[in-house]
This record gives sequence, C-alpha cells and structure tokens, in this order.
Amino acid sequence: MQKSGILFVIVGGIVGLGIILSFYGNQLIFEDLVKGEGQVKLGENLIIPIEFETVQTHTGVYAIQIIDFKKEITAKIVDPFDREIESQIINQEIFEGKFKIEELGIYKLVIENSEEKEIKVFGVIGPEPDAGKKSIGFISLYVLVIGLAGMGGVTIYAIKNRRKSFS
Repeated sequence: MQKSGILFVIVGGIVGLGIILSFYGNQLIFEDLVKGEGQVKLGENLIIPIEFETVQTHTGVYAIQIIDFKKEITAKIVDPFDREIESQIINQEIFEGKFKIEELGIYKLVIENSEEKEIKVFGVIGPEPDAGKKSIGFISLYVLVIGLAGMGGVTIYAIKNRRKSFS
C-alpha cells in the first residue's frame, strides 16, 4: 500500500504542475491585452484604447463577451488615424477577431449598441500572443491529462493490490 501512496503523490504533483502551468500560461497570454467593461446603450459606445509603440506582431486580437445576450451589437477597430479597419456585427455571446497592425499608435475597440435596452459588455484588445506563449497553454493541458490519467491508473493499481492483500 505504501508504493501506491508514493505514486499518488507523484501523479498529484503532475496534476499540480499542470494547474500551475495553466495559470502561468493564461497570465502570459493576457498580460498584453487591455480590458474594458461597461453598460452600452443607444448613443453611447464603449471604447477600449491600446497603444502599439513597437511592432512585435503585425496582428492584433480582440474579443467581446455580451452578458445576458439578447440583441446584436457592432464592434469596430479604429486605427491611429481614426479610420475604421474592421467592423463586425456580433450576434453571439462571445466573439473573437483579428486585425492588421499597419501603423504605430493608438488603436481602439469601439463597441456600439443600436437598441434602446442597455447591454453589459466585456471587451479586450491587444497584440496577438506569440507561439511561445500559446504553447505553454497546450503544454499545461497535456501535463494535466497525463496527471489525471496517472491518477486513474494508480487508483486501479491500488484497488488491485488491496484485493490481493485481503486474499
């Protein structure tokens, strides 16, 4: 029984490592994104600005979540010269999109509501995370799956050994 206890500690450590990597990966991915939230109603927009001082990537990302989704809204990306470079009608609760970063300066995510009813909206905008940051998310998933599979395997091993000791 002592051997299975040691195995439980090992696979528990693997699961713990997977959870830590998951939190760390999410922190890395979201550290460069600018977040905003608010109530958006007719005539009022939620504007989330971000300044791109250097071009590490030529692609930006944005995401919108509508709380208690009932009606569609419009999301626009505006470049530093106030030109609209991307426009989407959002007709789902969660939306993610990409846009090209061609000039340095302040880009804005503008969220508009064309309905009278006020809608609570969350939005984020920022540079697209590089492959290294994204890979930590995948690695953490694999480590978690291995750890959880190990937990199952150790449980089966412990049950079989327990039956043998009672025989």
